[in-house]
Amino acid sequence: MLALIACCASPLAAPSGSVAPPAINLHHTSWTARDGAPAMILSITQSRDGWLWLGGPTGLYRFDGIQFEPFTPANAPLLTRNVSMVNAFADGDLWIGYRTGGASVLRQGRLRSYGQRDGLPSRAVWQVERDGNGRIWAATAQGMYYLENERWQAAGSAWNLPGGWYKTLLRDRHGVFWAQGDAGVYSLKPGSTRFVKAPFDSGIGVLFALPDGGAVSWDAAHARFNALAEPRLNARVRQWEHLGDPTSLLIDRHGDLWVGLKEGLSYRTVHGVAATAPPQGLSGPSVSALFEDKEGNVWAATAKGVDRFRRGRLTRITVPEAAIGAAIMADEHGGAWIGGFHVTADPGGFTSLSPLWPPRSDGWANLVTGFSRSSDGVLWGSSYGMLRRVQGSDSRQIAFPAAVGGVIANAVLAERDGSVLAALGSHGLYRLRPNGEWEKEGDAGEVSVMARADAGGLWLGYYPGLLEQVAGATRRRYGPAEGLTVGLVLALHLHGPHVWAGGDNGLALLDAGRFRQVGGVNGESFDGISGIVELDSGDLWLNATAGLFRIPAAEIAQFKRVPGYRVRYERLDQVDGLEGTAPRVMPSPSMVLSSDARLWVVRSTGVFRLNPAEPPPPAPGNPIVVKTLGAPGQARPMQADARFAAGSSAMQIDYTMASLSMPEKIRFRYRLEEVDDDWQEAGTRRSAYYSNLASGDYHFRVGASDYSGNWSDESSTVRFSIAPAMTETWWFRALCAALLLAAVYLGYRWQINRMTRQLAGRLQERVSERERIARELHDTLLQSVQSLMLHLQAAVMKLPQKDSMRVQLETALQQADDVVDEGRERIRALRGEDIEKLSFADAILATAARLRPADACPVHFKMSGTARQLEVLIYTEAMAIITEALANAYAHARAGRIEVEVHFGARALRCVVRDDGAGIPAEVLNHGGRDNHWGMRGMLERAERINAKLNLRSFDGGGTEWQLVLPAALAYTR
Repeated sequence: MLALIACCASPLAAPSGSVAPPAINLHHTSWTARDGAPAMILSITQSRDGWLWLGGPTGLYRFDGIQFEPFTPANAPLLTRNVSMVNAFADGDLWIGYRTGGASVLRQGRLRSYGQRDGLPSRAVWQVERDGNGRIWAATAQGMYYLENERWQAAGSAWNLPGGWYKTLLRDRHGVFWAQGDAGVYSLKPGSTRFVKAPFDSGIGVLFALPDGGAVSWDAAHARFNALAEPRLNARVRQWEHLGDPTSLLIDRHGDLWVGLKEGLSYRTVHGVAATAPPQGLSGPSVSALFEDKEGNVWAATAKGVDRFRRGRLTRITVPEAAIGAAIMADEHGGAWIGGFHVTADPGGFTSLSPLWPPRSDGWANLVTGFSRSSDGVLWGSSYGMLRRVQGSDSRQIAFPAAVGGVIANAVLAERDGSVLAALGSHGLYRLRPNGEWEKEGDAGEVSVMARADAGGLWLGYYPGLLEQVAGATRRRYGPAEGLTVGLVLALHLHGPHVWAGGDNGLALLDAGRFRQVGGVNGESFDGISGIVELDSGDLWLNATAGLFRIPAAEIAQFKRVPGYRVRYERLDQVDGLEGTAPRVMPSPSMVLSSDARLWVVRSTGVFRLNPAEPPPPAPGNPIVVKTLGAPGQARPMQADARFAAGSSAMQIDYTMASLSMPEKIRFRYRLEEVDDDWQEAGTRRSAYYSNLASGDYHFRVGASDYSGNWSDESSTVRFSIAPAMTETWWFRALCAALLLAAVYLGYRWQINRMTRQLAGRLQERVSERERIARELHDTLLQSVQSLMLHLQAAVMKLPQKDSMRVQLETALQQADDVVDEGRERIRALRGEDIEKLSFADAILATAARLRPADACPVHFKMSGTARQLEVLIYTEAMAIITEALANAYAHARAGRIEVEVHFGARALRCVVRDDGAGIPAEVLNHGGRDNHWGMRGMLERAERINAKLNLRSFDGGGTEWQLVLPAALAYTR
């Protein structure tokens, strides 16, 4: 339950005839079992990382400002759940004492426990503290013990300490160590080894260090405080009497006393006494423990829960119910007129009221809708059917004109000439002259607000959303055409050159004859403004529906310079002690600045006061902790470099930062480095969710803002990893890659074999065809020629030997015989009987020699690699291509040098024919050869037939190069 405790009926029983104390006027929050809070807590402390630790009969708990959680150490259990005390040391250690004996220390998340075997008695440990020499002491029900070499030693007579019950320990700011027990109070100065007894006979109770450096002890037997160290007991402490029977005590950093009682909680300051009990929101009776944290919050443990009291930036001003929602105006002494009362308040929020006129209980008799003050000190108030005139103790009523009748005035404004302007609803504006006569002022129209300044003149706000500036006889109106779009004008504020207008739809500033709408970052529109105050510093305060806004002067200046700029702002709301909403229509203004530079704010639930010069609360400055990590609903406590099983694709990451004052204002942002490109803003949510995460290593970063929403550069990073599934492991991927390569290789080999079989088939077909042609030539043409030659030979033999005809015929027969021999050679060639009788290299050299003209240069031949035997078809077609290239070089290139290179590579056979001749003209290259010439085309066709690559490079006048490349698998025989 969250409530700002109002000053109302007494929460604690008061003696008969005495005045009941008001409720504690601090921001109060209570937690009970339904909020997860533990009950009957006996001890509270705060660790270095900001966590609040609580110990009691039900165990050990910690609290980050949002959630209470039972604490279970990771490495070992507590000795028992019956915890008697907790105390956090500055070095981060947390000491835990038990009512059944023994103690534990929680150090860096690991628990070390001490029991009887370590020297501690089996009696309750009520306190553990370090003295000025660094030695650790334990106050037990059986005497004092100190820790030495990981073993507890009883403090004997050498320490000048008697035995018996000891309960509280204290080390003051000077390093003096104090112990309070049955026999009294004892002190140990730094460097000393003997305790000194304080001059008091008894002192069972609590030890306190005062803010001024002194120390006191509560003497429970005599219900008094005893001074232990200088400064001596001051006047405030002497006033702490009649405390009753306290169950717990606390002196806070301001020197104020908190008293826990069975009935509730009492709070004593120099301004008076306040108290809160269960009827006013305390979680339960019997305050068993009190503690003040680093941020100044006071924590109270009760029989049913835990409560927090803190000083909010706003303090509630207690006013009668009739004054809530009434007009307000500041006086010159730091107070204010609110409705029918004059109100003053001290720094502690205690208020005093005096009525301006005798209050009445009938109808709207006490209604006040507006205030104004004339130069002679007369206070004017607008009401129902009349104006109220107050000067000192003189209070009068001045009725509205008879023609107007009973209406409620919207506003009142005292002029310098002694007249008074009154906005009388739909009847418009009327002026009350000093002689007491009323007269109509200006045009018709209902005026909602009025304001005047020396520089700006008179400003009037009209329904439904217009403004009018009156300067003498000159009037100028502003509406939507002039940029005024705030809707119904609820507030006008004139400060220096600035004219501010606030209304239903936001805020506007007059700039160069036009109004400019002011918008805030994150889409804030500042709706429902009924109070505006600009400070001399330039900061602007707005009382709006969503809260109290502060726009810094630098943001206002930036807004004026940059069109469309959206200002940054600070918002105060219920977390800061502000409740309710800004009033609509009346009163206006709903916020004023008093002479002591305090803002008085009217809200629907009451009146609040703020010191605008007070800075926002400092950032907690605590580390961000990643609490749990794992699958949603199955998250486990965070461990360093956590590793999750394969398939853990969804993650829930819970994080927090201990912030005990206003945790609701802490915003978070996070980023999973391997997933998010930028920060993900989570607002106040303290969990992050991810899905579809692949295996691998991840780095999760989380950052937090301060109470004002400003991001810190600090962040926390945790690492975790997700194990890969079998299909995601490196060896599985390597195996897949190997299988893929094997499949590619087998496919390649299959393709090569298929091509080889195709070539072999084609070669066999070609060889068969050549053999058929050879047979046909042999059986037909050669046989016929041979038969013809035999007939001729027979005829020649019949001619005389010297006959000239015989000589000619014999010559013809010889030539025919040569033709037959050439035919037989051709037939042998067709049948392949001479193929591969020469190696490929020798065949090239032989061909080059045969083609070389008598006056031509010889071919320069180069061979590299290990010579291999070629397939028959490849041998034939390659020789044909090389032969054509050589023939062209001799016949057309007119080359001075011809080179032939053959490389028997492991992957390919490469043949190059290169000359430095005239080259091939570009048009011949473009057409793939000369018209009616088939040499180049034939070469390309032969290369294509054996699946070879034939590349030609030639430049007109720059030589020619032919390059033939065949895959080794096709070129070489196996």
